[in-house]
Amino acid sequence: MFNSRQNLIDWVRNMAFSLGFVIVIKRSKKDSNGDPCKVVFECDRGGMHRSYKTSSKHTGTKKKNCPFGLVGKHVGNDCWTLTVKCEAHNHDFALHLEGHAYARRLSETQARLVEDLSANNVKPKDILSTIKQQYPDNVSISKTVYNECQKLRLKKNAGRTPIQVVMSFLQEEGYVFYDRSNDSTNELEDLFFAHPRSLEIWRAFPHVLLMDATYRTNMFDIPLLEIVGVTSTGKTFCIAFVFMNKEKISNYTWALNCLLSLMEGCLYPRVIVTDRELALMKACNIVFPNAKRLLCRWHISQSILNHCRPAITSNRAWGSFYDAWATLVSSESDETYLSNFAHLEAVLVNYPGTLKYIYFQL
Repeated sequence: MFNSRQNLIDWVRNMAFSLGFVIVIKRSKKDSNGDPCKVVFECDRGGMHRSYKTSSKHTGTKKKNCPFGLVGKHVGNDCWTLTVKCEAHNHDFALHLEGHAYARRLSETQARLVEDLSANNVKPKDILSTIKQQYPDNVSISKTVYNECQKLRLKKNAGRTPIQVVMSFLQEEGYVFYDRSNDSTNELEDLFFAHPRSLEIWRAFPHVLLMDATYRTNMFDIPLLEIVGVTSTGKTFCIAFVFMNKEKISNYTWALNCLLSLMEGCLYPRVIVTDRELALMKACNIVFPNAKRLLCRWHISQSILNHCRPAITSNRAWGSFYDAWATLVSSESDETYLSNFAHLEAVLVNYPGTLKYIYFQL
């Protein structure tokens, strides 16, 4: 006898878990008053897979038409009985329940814990660790936590699209932002945004700008342009970010004009550092024609190392070149630079193609 339907369900599931099986509810029935009166259990391997799609791909299924079955009935006074219809399984028990999607489900208490921790910006992997510590019998995996966080985000968004959520966030947090849409489709193409505090710091240190576009940062594969400043102590800080539909001169020019509109009579940047992105370099020349443009040292080093290594096959020669190059880029004066560059030329005397490529980069 069980004193409630939930007590019956919990007992069946816990007992099955302890034996290496997963039991699920196949169907339930209510009486004329709408109260539960019957519940039928089966193994999660029960039944046969029915495909409603025609596909040439080979697909698998975990269904094995397992005959195991239990029936719980309400006999009055909140009492429930359990009857075994078939006690046999046509498959072995599982040594690890992580492979069973149903066993990985979070309980209501665990789901609330995920909600509380995610609201405090706790990473999913740390949320999973907390669940494992508080509930040693839990067999959830990281995907379970990610799926639960996704459900919470969808619930919080209340049917809004991702871009609607972003625009609401920018307005609520007081960001300065500009957007540009396609005239024919009315789809958002470019979005510029900056935090007021970042702009305050930038107006105090406007002399140097660093710009670079990153990729694969969002599900839409839209490039994200980062605009960074440098303080008088050599520390970097973020000024603004720009989502761009395409990496063309018009997109970069629009973004830089948005930045220019926020300067409010402050000094224009004296130095702009970029990678060898021609569209960005041309846009900088249009919007900030008087700024000195430099190539990022890290990008130059990566480009040179990637192109020079295949040509310099000797490990000893490569070591000499690498040391000479590192010394060159660390030069602190014009005189030291010329001396170090002469040394680099001597090292590459037998590699004229490599030396020519370095001339092109510098």
